[in-house]
Order: sequence, then structure tokens, then C-alpha cells
Amino acid sequence: MKLKRICIIALLVTTAASLTVWASGCPSRPDDDFEVDDESELRENPVIEEGEDDPGISVPEFVKEGRNHITLNGADWSSAVKALHNVKKNPFTIVHIGDSHLQADIATGTARELFQYDYGNAGRGLVAPLRMTGTNEPSDYQFTSQYPWIPAKVMKTPWPHTMGFTGTSLRPSTKSSEIFVGTREDDDYNPFSSITLFHNGRINITGVKDRNGNAIAFSPKYSKDYTHIDLTDEQTGVYVKFDTEGDLTLFGASLSGNRPGVFYHTIGNNGATYQTYNNIGTLGRGIAPLQPDVIILSLGTNEAFGHFDVGLFIAQVDKLVNNLKASNPGVPILIVTPMECQRSVYNTTSRKVRKPVKVPVKGKKGKKKYRTQTKTVTETKRVRSYGVNSNVAAVRNALLQYGRDNKIAVYDWYEIAGGAGASGKWLTDGLYGRDRVHHTSKGYRLQGYMLYRALSEALTK
Repeated sequence: MKLKRICIIALLVTTAASLTVWASGCPSRPDDDFEVDDESELRENPVIEEGEDDPGISVPEFVKEGRNHITLNGADWSSAVKALHNVKKNPFTIVHIGDSHLQADIATGTARELFQYDYGNAGRGLVAPLRMTGTNEPSDYQFTSQYPWIPAKVMKTPWPHTMGFTGTSLRPSTKSSEIFVGTREDDDYNPFSSITLFHNGRINITGVKDRNGNAIAFSPKYSKDYTHIDLTDEQTGVYVKFDTEGDLTLFGASLSGNRPGVFYHTIGNNGATYQTYNNIGTLGRGIAPLQPDVIILSLGTNEAFGHFDVGLFIAQVDKLVNNLKASNPGVPILIVTPMECQRSVYNTTSRKVRKPVKVPVKGKKGKKKYRTQTKTVTETKRVRSYGVNSNVAAVRNALLQYGRDNKIAVYDWYEIAGGAGASGKWLTDGLYGRDRVHHTSKGYRLQGYMLYRALSEALTK
């Protein structure tokens, strides 16, 4: 088993490297020019850096492996434990919801592959049309169309139409339209034999073709919030042709192999907060057809920028948790605390220097002239540095207390990652990017690996 673990970790390094994503419209920046004055822009359009190559996933000494456990806080996880035990009969499903730490799907992609290595691959699961709405998208799937659409994403308000639980939404500009959905063409790891399209409004599926444009047999099943399409053969990509009936908006799709194993669905939106998903209002109902066995919430980093009001924050956490519970009764919820990060600090320095300056003098007929004169002047300069964002610790403490008060399990990533002072160590070790908010791909692989270990322990012991 130890040899197999080394092999899968090596595979993850290769796979995660391909998942490194540069945000749409956000080009790479040279090392000596990485200044973003607007920190909200940085969090909504992050640059995920590859970082130093690593032959495997190694755990640095400052990461507290002895603390890498989930605290249940009295929560009943027996249903999830039972579901994983029966994974050879029915798929085990994790739904992980978060912000930019999840959108590129590097940490969650690592956890997904490790779980599927252990228990089987039920399918790629949820995919969202992120690139079609103008933002970055994981590179292990494709969601495209040659037809015109009106896009919307959750962080750009007001929304032109209904927002989906995925944080994305597309409205077709024509009555007849088509989308292409598939996994990476050179990837035989995730073939699928059914698709579930999530939408609002009525849709009529008129045809399905394979990657080469050949028509294939299909069987649609229509429901209010989604349409399920069974295929006769396994595919890695299909074109779905459809007509719209009324005001249709499309939110995403789930790709299933119709086989036992694990689904690890990820919903990530750059810049998102607990309030962001509360504004959508339909998150709980939206994920219900995925039949989650565990729901994970990884939010809080963005709340730590700007003014932090613990009372308002907890109210938003509680509102989202109750929304999820209402449509997914009895499903365990896991809250993940954000780890320490840093933020920009600007200081103004001044010094007196002697330098040549132009001094006005009177010329002939009252005309102004200038002559150069050496004078002592004061020069000011705005100097950028970084400091620990102290609000993150306050967010973490609030989430820990909320978990204790409400019997909700918590994964204290803040403490496990190294606690206070961890951000500097992660930066030195090549695990944090230059923005001091997002990890490198190496850091995200480590985070996904640690979560996998803790979650596996909680579900088997």
C-alpha cells in the first residue's frame, strides 16, 4: 500500500501542474512588478503560481500533522460513515464550497484523486461554465459553445438574469443552442455515460453528438431544476443540442460514469464570502440533486479584508448553514477555517534632498522665464510592504466558536497549517504566492492532501 501511495502522489504532481490556471484577463506579472493596489481585484482575479517542482507531496515541519484532525463538536456523522462503507454499491458524494482557494480546483482536485484512488472514480462530477462567464476555469474539463450567450457571474452585480448555485449563469441568445461538455481529451480517467444539466426554466434536448460530430443515442429525463441525459456509451466529450422554452438559464453540469466510487464536487468563486452564497439564495436546493453525503464550507478569507464585524459574520454563516440543512436534512456539514495570510501595508517616507529645480523669474515685458537653481526639497515616497492580516485569526476564532455552539464539525486549517506566523513560513518554503493570499500549486496540493487525510480518518474511525 505504501508503494501505491507514492505512485498516486507522483501522479498528482503531474496532474496538478496541468491545473495551474492564470485568471482570465490577468496576465502573468514579472517578479519585480507584482503590485495590486485594489486587494479585492487581487482576490477576484488571482494568479496561481506553479512554484518549485516537487517529486511528491512532502509535509514541512511547521505544518502540524499531529493536529490534522476534524473536530466533530458532537455532530453526528454516522450517515456519512455508513455511506462510505457502502461505496461499492452507491457513490459517496462530497460537495465542497468556497472561494478562489477552490475555483482553480488544485487542492480539491488533489483530494478528489486521492479519494477516488482509494474508493473508485464515480465520475468528474460538477463542472461550471466559468470561462464562458469571463473567469478562470480548471483545465481538466471543457465547457464551451459556439453559440451566443449572455453570461453572468456571482461577483459581478447586478445579475442580468437568475444566478445559479454554481456562481455562474448563462442565458442563450437564440431559441436553439448547443454546448460542448467534456473532460480533457487526452484523459481517459474520467469517461462519463450520463450528464445532468442544471438550469432554470424549460429545456428540450434535440440531439447529442460525440467529439467527432457523430450522433449518439440518448435518453433525457426532465425535472424542474435539472435535466438528466443518459448516453448509450461512455464518452469524454459531447455536444448537446437543445431548444429553449421561455426564460432558460444554464448553471452547470455533472458528469457521471454511472459506477460506484466517489464524487468530489467543487463550487469555487473568486472573491466569494458566506454572504455571496446567501445572496444566491438557492445553494442548498441547488446541490440537493447531487445527493451529498458531506458538505464542506471553505470560506472566510475574503471577509478578513476590510472591516470585520464578528456578529454580522456569524449571522451570515448561520444563514448559509441553515439554507444547506433545509434542503439536505441530516447531511453533515464541515466548516474549514482559513489559514493566516498577509495584506498590503503602505508607509510614506520623506527625506530632504538638494536637487536642481526650475525657479520662475521675470523676463522682458513681464514674460515668465525659468532658471535652474539647486534647492533643498522634501521628497515623499509611498513604500509597499506586507503584514499579517490579523482579521483572519478573528474569523478563525468565530468559526471555531460557531462550530462548538451549533454542533458542527470544524477542520481548523489555520492551526494545522502552522498557526500564527505560518504565512511567513509558507512563503519562504514556496507554498505561498507573491500576493501572500493564494498558495502556489505546490501549497494547494499540500492542503488537499492534508484535508484528504483528516477527512478519511473522520469517515473511517
